[in-house]
Amino acid sequence: MSDAVGLKTDLANNTYASYNWITPDQYNDMHSALSGGFTYTYNGVTTHFTGDQAAIAQGDNFLSIIVPEIEATTAFQNGTGMIEIWDDESEICDTSACAIPEIIISKDAIGNAFNVMELVTHSGSLLTDQEIFQTGACLLASCGATDLSAAFLPGSIPSSVPEPASIAVLGAGLFGVGLVRRQRG
Repeated sequence: MSDAVGLKTDLANNTYASYNWITPDQYNDMHSALSGGFTYTYNGVTTHFTGDQAAIAQGDNFLSIIVPEIEATTAFQNGTGMIEIWDDESEICDTSACAIPEIIISKDAIGNAFNVMELVTHSGSLLTDQEIFQTGACLLASCGATDLSAAFLPGSIPSSVPEPASIAVLGAGLFGVGLVRRQRG
């Protein structure tokens, strides 16, 4: 677990882990009210936002900084990096499901705003991560989920099973994510 300064240092020095979970703080999560609003400059145009628009603009600003920094890493440039951006809420719901946007940025992704037509869940995204990192086990709710392989070029997601040590590393990482989420709540 790292703070923003540590993350920037790790990205700049290529000293990051093979799997990194980045959760924005309360000022960048597009939820928290910003008492003073947020002033956003894009293409030379400066706009001051208040209310929900301020929270969204602040989160958008965070992504506009962190995504290019991740894309500049050696892992991403070598084709072994992937960025997943989840939105945890949706206004588009019916009685059976909610449409929750997820963006995948990877050299192995199909690209061009490809729309996966199968029902995919956060569990399916977790399963995809487990397949990419070859943990050889389905953990938590990922068992029986549909993975995101439809969003990737054929052959991008490994099918081999790794040694048990990989499972322990992923389990420790998921435990760490759980601790971070628990502290946040």
